[in-house]
Amino acid sequence: MKLYVLDNGALELDLAWLVLNPHPATVDDKNPTNEWVTVPTYTVLVEHPQLGYVLFDGTCHPEWDERWPEALRGVFPYRADEKQYLPQQLEALNLKMSDIDIVVISHLHVDHCGCLDFFRGTKAGQRGIIVHDKELAHSLKITHTGPADFAGACAKGEFDLPNLNYDLMVGPHLELAPDLHLHHWPGHTPGLIGMVAHTEHSGTFIFTSDAVYLERNINEWALSGIVYDTVAYFDSMYKIKQLSRKHDAVMGYGHDAEAFKALKKAPEYYE
Repeated sequence: MKLYVLDNGALELDLAWLVLNPHPATVDDKNPTNEWVTVPTYTVLVEHPQLGYVLFDGTCHPEWDERWPEALRGVFPYRADEKQYLPQQLEALNLKMSDIDIVVISHLHVDHCGCLDFFRGTKAGQRGIIVHDKELAHSLKITHTGPADFAGACAKGEFDLPNLNYDLMVGPHLELAPDLHLHHWPGHTPGLIGMVAHTEHSGTFIFTSDAVYLERNINEWALSGIVYDTVAYFDSMYKIKQLSRKHDAVMGYGHDAEAFKALKKAPEYYE
């Protein structure tokens, strides 16, 4: 197995979305200011001897500023050079979107499923994009029953696409291969999926997606600002912490700039 981390640029946002109330008011500072931060968005490519090319997550679409609802564009703007867009990151590895065999989407927010549009009609899109059944059901419900075609960070036009099939993960765990596992870690959304990869020489990697935005969340048991189910959020975080300790794992959090800096970036890889 070879594991590549693909740098797909960054999001800008208020820190309060990542850590709920990060700077609470005090007697000495009754009106603290908000903190605007820049955080990474990335995907993970696994070159697997049995499975072929497995892509974890779908980052943002290059034309995000035309596709996203206005309400999201001003709150979570996407910043990337052209070379950081997913198609270009794969091209730098001499791959095309059509070469990917399996796509796993952690959850259906616009910054994690944006490039699904590129998989329409490909072998991965025809096989079925792996997403949790609770995630797809929830996302369809909230984007098809309200006054707009988006709700929260979920936009119908980013995942409800023609010529694109889904392969639903059901339950708490899915083994893609003995060394590559998917886990259901709800809380941030109802059907969030994380990935655990056991490499031969580099150890175990846990990619939490937005089940854990930052190392700060898991170290301080800090709630994030976007949570569907707070009880499930902390339950999932506890499971992730236990799994990390068991395997002494390298952690890939959802949007942690410092943790992301420590990871090798493609074309370098782990094996």
